Amino acid sequence: MQYKKPFYKKWWFCFVVVFITFFTNFVSGNTGIQDAQQTAIAKSTKVVKSNAKKVVTEKVTVKRRKATRKRKLAAKRKQKKRKRATKRNVRKVYIAPNSGRRYHFNPSCRGLRRAHGNITKISLKRAINQGYTLCKWED
Repeated sequence: MQYKKPFYKKWWFCFVVVFITFFTNFVSGNTGIQDAQQTAIAKSTKVVKSNAKKVVTEKVTVKRRKATRKRKLAAKRKQKKRKRATKRNVRKVYIAPNSGRRYHFNPSCRGLRRAHGNITKISLKRAINQGYTLCKWED
């Protein structure tokens, strides 16, 4: 049995591939080197044509935009923190004043079973000030 080489390992296939790549690059007139040179020349002419003042003003405006974005983001963060703080202070919790020292976010929490219906609704801030701590079941 004779061993046959795959077609991509034969000499004529390599010759055809080289010929096609050479033909497509040089007949069309676009080589990678020429394209790179043309883009470099175009970039340099743009820089030469632009005024120094224009470049400086563009840099300044970019810096200003970044600074205003940072300020806006900082203001949004502060506003979110304030909203969270007010939610904490306004949030209502449930306590059993006669049978425990814990507060609960859910009025049907199993930690309130011993209260037997004697449940009071107060603000979270007030509960913390009175010495109540978070229920272990809701932790």
